[in-house]
Parts: sequence; C-alpha cells; structure tokens
Amino acid sequence: MALVCLLLVGEVIASPQAKTPDFDAVAKVVRSHFASRPGYQDGDLISRSQIDAVLESAAAAGWKVHNGREIVELGLPDNSFLVRELSTPTGRKFMRKIATLPGGYSHLDRLTSIPRGEAIVRELIRKPGGDEMVAYLATTKGGRRLGKSLSGVRGGADVNKPTGRVYTADDLLDVLQQAYKNRFHNL
Repeated sequence: MALVCLLLVGEVIASPQAKTPDFDAVAKVVRSHFASRPGYQDGDLISRSQIDAVLESAAAAGWKVHNGREIVELGLPDNSFLVRELSTPTGRKFMRKIATLPGGYSHLDRLTSIPRGEAIVRELIRKPGGDEMVAYLATTKGGRRLGKSLSGVRGGADVNKPTGRVYTADDLLDVLQQAYKNRFHNL
C-alpha cells in the first residue's frame, strides 16, 4: 500500500481554466502507459524513469502533478540492483512469483541493504524455491521474526518495515490518488 509520506509528496493540479479533473482519467493514463510496454504484466516492478514517463503522459493529458519529482524519487533508480536483477529473464520469472506477496518487493529491497544482501537476493532469484523464502518472510510469524532479527546484524535492517517506495503501477496509482484527494477534496 502506498505510504504515509505520500500525504505530503504531491498533488494533482489542473490548469486554472480547467474543471476539476476526473481521477479515473489519470488511472486510465497510468494503466494504458504500462499496458503499452512490451512484456509488462500487472504487478511488475517499475523504476523511476517509468514513473517519470507516466507523469509526463498525465501532464500531456491535462494533468500537472505538483511535486512530481518527489513522486519519481519514490521509485527505484533504473540502475539499482533490484531493477537490474528483476529485468533479466530469470529475474522476471521470480518477480512474477513474488509480485502478489504483501510487501514482497519491500522485503527484497530491505534484504539488499544488509551485509551480503545483494548476494542473498541474487541467490534467491536464481535458485529454485527462492520465491518461497520471500513468501515465508512476508507471510508467516516465523518469517516476520527472522526479518526483525536481521536488524540486529551489523548494518542490518528490519526487513518487515515498509520502505516507503513505489514499486508497482498500483503503488503509483495509490500515490496519485492520495495526491488527488489532498488537492481536490480540500477545495
């Protein structure tokens, strides 16, 4: 679910001459943008350049997202470890197995920050059953305990704690919808 910090991040604004825009129109722009990408499936990881392109498409369709730069920054950089790894054929297969897990991407993102984390994530991606470990972390009490215990290692992080990032088109829509509500429901 998109994040508490979103309340302050951005707001959707219309030109002074325009009537209040319809959020469904923005949702359509977002969905059609990603649907037009070759090989894209709902739940796939998105990156900053993709978020930026969506905001440009929304602006071209009559939407101006105030503080759009901050929204873009909520995405993973295009050259980040996760974006690179999950864009390989093996990574895409793995990604689509964990995409529906609550906090699946966030867990992976946090794992990359611990010592040897990138090597661990790379191994999860490449080895059979790696997605089951992420499911364990994301959905079981034992997994949550393990995730929390990782914060005790030198340089570790609580793997269960949300990152506040935008990982998917649905996350982006949540951010934009909150921005829309902040702007147009307070008029």
